[in-house]
Amino acid sequence: MLSQQTLTDMLSALGRGGEEGRDLAEEEAYGLFADMLDGRIPALELGAVLASLRWKNESADELAGFARALNERVPVIELPQHRPRMVVIPSYSRAGRAPNLMPLLALMLARLEVPVLVHGLVGHGTRAGSIDVFERLGHAPCSSLADAQTTLNSGRCAVLPTELLSPSLDSLIRLRDRMGNRNTAHVVAKLLDPAPLRSLRVICAADAQLLSRLHDMFLRAPERALLMRAPDDDSFADPMRRPRIQMFEHQTARTLFEAEIGTPQLVNPLPPAEDIDATSVCIREMLEGHRAIPQPLLNQVAACLFGSGSARDLTHAKATVSLGLAHATPHSAH
Repeated sequence: MLSQQTLTDMLSALGRGGEEGRDLAEEEAYGLFADMLDGRIPALELGAVLASLRWKNESADELAGFARALNERVPVIELPQHRPRMVVIPSYSRAGRAPNLMPLLALMLARLEVPVLVHGLVGHGTRAGSIDVFERLGHAPCSSLADAQTTLNSGRCAVLPTELLSPSLDSLIRLRDRMGNRNTAHVVAKLLDPAPLRSLRVICAADAQLLSRLHDMFLRAPERALLMRAPDDDSFADPMRRPRIQMFEHQTARTLFEAEIGTPQLVNPLPPAEDIDATSVCIREMLEGHRAIPQPLLNQVAACLFGSGSARDLTHAKATVSLGLAHATPHSAH
């Protein structure tokens, strides 16, 4: 637990800005976020911390410390050893310029027998987004951790409210409505890991600088993750143009797909981003083989297959995706 003087010193360091300010060391960041999650930071100081971090942006060391504090407090979801790694997909963005096709990614992976866990805000104060699309596709949020475990064991995609994984993180994220802006909790939520060393986290960011800091953070971490830029900040590849997709593990990075260049071509127009019902219908048609799936999403599925261990290499992963599409039927979606 931080002393009041230590907290004051941290606020002073974070809030000065310019040459007088400084980033927190990883251990300092760990202690600060641990106290934030445990409710030990008074409301006034909490608001000041969140505002200061938003103003200066989180460093790679700070993100590492925040993530460690969070994941020590997240319940572990167990999977049998013979199953692939669990693909963990965060969903915290609001409607952007493209329809939310993240549920398509998750359901395609589940169809290919990859355990998939999606986490995000559910209930009061949340705007329409991917969780609503999942519900329209017959995948209501799980009511408990046990329900999520059962859903995963049955081969279906589990949609889990953040509140069940970390009530305190859920509360920090919801401060957006009172503060008027996103805060550090939105970024740290992307790093939530309920299956340490048995997961593949899919991390996307719209901001190039944040993407760079996440890149630096993962180069110091043993966990496995995919990292890519996404214009709407949600966890799916831009359907118009594939971003560079990198995989991190054991402090190394490997590029699985290079970014596409040139003018994007989309044969079948997608529905408006804000139309949840049309997006749900579009995804259902894609899953049933009645509508073409954008190539960047297929590449992301292949990257997840390889990263989860479901495919022995990227060539095998691409072939598995193609074979899965060839066998798509109206009743094959999980």
